[in-house]
Amino acid sequence: MKKGLLSGIAAVTMMASNAAMADDLEGKVEAVDAGNQTFVVQGITFHVTKKTDYDDGLRQFGDLQVGQRVEVDFKYRDGKHYATEVELDRRD
Repeated sequence: MKKGLLSGIAAVTMMASNAAMADDLEGKVEAVDAGNQTFVVQGITFHVTKKTDYDDGLRQFGDLQVGQRVEVDFKYRDGKHYATEVELDRRD
């Protein structure tokens, strides 16, 4: 009985670790790589797709610049961070 229960718990844990997870963070853009369509915030490389939404003064990937303060909504999938929304964080 215990062995079956432990196997079930392990299976659920493995499925959860492979699922896409969504989150967000804020920080300054540290690097932009137009060739790979990626940018870096807080040491994390974010990939953009055709579905990435840009707001608050950003219209497209090309608007991102090193030093800009941004908020990034993202999903973590297949070992990569995918930006779902990027917006300027205008702190005064």
